[in-house]
Amino acid sequence: MTNPLRACTLLVLGLVLATGVAAGAAATSQPCAMVVDAAQRLACYDSAFPPAADVQSAAVDVRSERERALRDFGLNRLQQREREPERMRIVAPDRIEASIARVVTRATGERVVTLDNGQVWLLTEVTSKGQLKPGDPVAIREAAMGTYMLETGKRVALRARRIQ
Repeated sequence: MTNPLRACTLLVLGLVLATGVAAGAAATSQPCAMVVDAAQRLACYDSAFPPAADVQSAAVDVRSERERALRDFGLNRLQQREREPERMRIVAPDRIEASIARVVTRATGERVVTLDNGQVWLLTEVTSKGQLKPGDPVAIREAAMGTYMLETGKRVALRARRIQ
């Protein structure tokens, strides 16, 4: 009669050895597994097993965005915009023009302005200047430090923040 504990131990030992041998065989059968440097090992595997085209393009997009972010780090939006190619300046507007569809005054005195394009802006300054009513034309432009200014048709500028 055999000892069940000893049989179990031998079985586990056999599985561990078999797994180790299989892993060792896989490591020696793939030359990339022998490369010590992680970046070089990844490059080796990428050349041995090239990723699908959509994965490659996504990786290139992420890499180029990272390079652009590092290049532009510390620049304000105006400086970043000046570095963009002309075609990108046309795509990304520096201001919008619209008409007011609705104005709601909150209990705190802040005004919420809904534009005819569906955008909703909160006027962050509680002030009586810049009377607004539906149908009035307005322009919203970028201001200092990532803020925005809503300009009325009478050239009154009010600080605004988009909420929707």
